[in-house]
Amino acid sequence: MAERGLEPDPNKIPVDAEDLYYDAQLALNIYGRLGNRVYGDVGFTGKDYTNLPILISFHEILDTDFLLELLNIIDEHNIDKSQKAMKAEYDKIKNKT
Repeated sequence: MAERGLEPDPNKIPVDAEDLYYDAQLALNIYGRLGNRVYGDVGFTGKDYTNLPILISFHEILDTDFLLELLNIIDEHNIDKSQKAMKAEYDKIKNKT
């Protein structure tokens, strides 16, 4: 971008995972290891938490309430993102007919 005379805005640059607190990094890691619940007619409905106790034990997590809070925040964001994408696709198909 600098070659076009545009300087990146530091406030709009996303942080790297390494810049997050350890608890947030761990929550993202665990979230990525959980299975997805996806249905053809509604899309992504969230993560499958079946294996969460195994991951909590493996990582020796003591503050499970905080972990669950972080996982729920991530899940809500991804569900919302998926629902918006599904609606956009539905609207695009609907407008073609």
